Amino acid sequence: MYEKSVLRISHIEESTDLLGPYNRFVIWTHGCCFDCEGCLATNTKVGSYQETNIFELADTIARSTCEGITVSGGEPFLQATALLKMIRTVKARKDIGVIVYSGFTIEEIKFSKEKSDLLNEIDVLIDGKYIKELDDGRAYVGSSNQVIHYLTSRYRIVGEEYYSQKKRRAEIKLTPSQAVLIGVPSKNVLKAWQDIKEKSGGMKNDF
Repeated sequence: MYEKSVLRISHIEESTDLLGPYNRFVIWTHGCCFDCEGCLATNTKVGSYQETNIFELADTIARSTCEGITVSGGEPFLQATALLKMIRTVKARKDIGVIVYSGFTIEEIKFSKEKSDLLNEIDVLIDGKYIKELDDGRAYVGSSNQVIHYLTSRYRIVGEEYYSQKKRRAEIKLTPSQAVLIGVPSKNVLKAWQDIKEKSGGMKNDF
């Protein structure tokens, strides 16, 4: 059971437009209960992580210029209570949108009170496990079974245009210890990312 005032986080990107409309603050949570073949984010399950106080993180987000938060993983709903507190703390100070990627389906989320409480704070949920055989190259989702749910009207109009793009967009960010893949990659970007890792001998925190 995770601490309710602490988030286990694999990586934070404070400004990007690759995981949702507008400028976003992206959090990759650490820990996952799924074993999806071909997952590109295995280190968010088995790699290193930081334990971050939710109130300190909320302060950083509230002070940022980002329009919204995107939470991916790992599996965000494994830390539903801490995420809920963090998001509500930010919203008390700033009007901010929330997008979450989850391996759970929306029906599974609604079955749990803890998870459904977090669901109530989310504007867009992209749900469903990654299924390698159903990876059809669609932008912003990993496989065709995953569904984009507009839970509020905040992103409905802009989202329909944003998520209908045909080409996947992603970038590779290099740090001294990481090769971070941001976004859902095309085959070319994925190959470049894999080549970087292979030539470097594998950075311990790649994901």
